[in-house]
Amino acid sequence: MLLNLRELRAFKAIVEHGSLGRAAEALKLTQPALTRILKRLEEQLDVPLFERHAGGMTLTEYGSALEPYASLLLAESENAVRELNAMRGLEKGVVRVGAVSSAVESFLPRAIERLLAQWPGLQVRIVEGLSDELALWLAKGEIDLAICFSMPETAELALVSESEWQEGCHVVAAVDHPLRGRGPLRLADLEGQRWALPPRRMGPREEWHQLFLAQGLVPPPVAAEARSINALRALVAGGGFLGWMPRLLLGEQQGLRGTIDVLPVEGACTVRHFAVYRRRHGTLSAATAQMRDELRRQVQALGPAMRPGGIET
Repeated sequence: MLLNLRELRAFKAIVEHGSLGRAAEALKLTQPALTRILKRLEEQLDVPLFERHAGGMTLTEYGSALEPYASLLLAESENAVRELNAMRGLEKGVVRVGAVSSAVESFLPRAIERLLAQWPGLQVRIVEGLSDELALWLAKGEIDLAICFSMPETAELALVSESEWQEGCHVVAAVDHPLRGRGPLRLADLEGQRWALPPRRMGPREEWHQLFLAQGLVPPPVAAEARSINALRALVAGGGFLGWMPRLLLGEQQGLRGTIDVLPVEGACTVRHFAVYRRRHGTLSAATAQMRDELRRQVQALGPAMRPGGIET
């Protein structure tokens, strides 16, 4: 049984807009026409994909199972058309890369610069996110490559390369924070301090939370939350907050180096490796394959680059 791309686009539009009316408007269809398309898809699959409510539509368990496959099929279809158009000279090649903030602020610009030197007509689209978000976007076909921290391979994700160099998060504070004059510190000594962290259910925040639990401590309340690394750095640099981030995000590129630094706290450090992932199934365009190879070289070179005397000094 082959799934019809028109029906899958209709399905995705309803997922994204949450109602038949808004989805129909986005697709420039009448609502009855969209209803018929959805009905055909549900009859073809012999399962209900949505639950109808007064306020809109939500996915059933069957719809939730179909959604990542529908996203991937649509993304692969667009990739195929884009690649053929690029071969015909009708469209420039496009590479979609997702990356964690510390990769964006360190080696990703070098990889893009080297790639564009070889492919001057190429366009690189960068999406920034956390590792778990990037894994989801990659599996759904919303990005072509993901640069994040090491995680297990899955049926959808395949490892391209992993760095030997290790980087983890640390407690960070302004260089003039009062705690710096108190000598050796332990996590228990941070009681009563104000913290600025990413929201809950994001990797760094959960990692920070588990750090306290592992030492038998109750995680302290968080005074400020932000997804933006720039906002978190500003709070730490000028607001007296403590933060939790890798050294690569201390602000060298933004002129903040010298205002924020690691606060030495016994047992408060994690270890992670950078890694590049691609989808296990599907094809890579020629440009994306070239980007994959360049990222592999950059990641494998991280060991010497990040040691004292490299960009970490």
